[in-house]
Amino acid sequence: MKTRILQSFSALLLAAVTLASNNALAQQAQIPSLQVCNETVVEGGGMVFLDQRQDALHGGIFTIKIQLRCDPGTSSYPTGFVSMEIDMSDSNLVFLESEEFEQVTTTGKHTPTAYMNGRCRAYDESGKKVEGCRFWLMTADNGKGQTPDVVGFLAFDGKGNRISYGTGPLRDGDIFVAPTAF
Repeated sequence: MKTRILQSFSALLLAAVTLASNNALAQQAQIPSLQVCNETVVEGGGMVFLDQRQDALHGGIFTIKIQLRCDPGTSSYPTGFVSMEIDMSDSNLVFLESEEFEQVTTTGKHTPTAYMNGRCRAYDESGKKVEGCRFWLMTADNGKGQTPDVVGFLAFDGKGNRISYGTGPLRDGDIFVAPTAF
């Protein structure tokens, strides 16, 4: 009798632990971020070289030019542009430029970093326009010292297919990101 009670108790305990662990692993509802930019200035450009993205047909580089401003006192919508030329393996794109910024946020005082996303115009290697292009971009301003600035981007088409990506240090150029108080 004790054995059956212990077996039943063990089965109930195992079921409770399993149920509790499944709930702990469930994704919690996310609160969407505000689509308001803080006071932001991002400008400059340069070239990123990624040797792992170089092959017989591709140079393994992408270049970026950016000029972006947002003044929440005047308007909570960012203005400016991003343009990129892309020559990397594992990328269908050769050119991308922003059409509209949807969100921009900067953070940091000593190595200010800008995060942004939006809609873009993009063209593949055959010159065909990519429909529904969306991009995400991050750039960190590491100042004028020995550590280079860093740029990372990701682009998708309207069907959700990744069409290009890359992250690396600027080999040539400089991108300024205005520092924030905290």
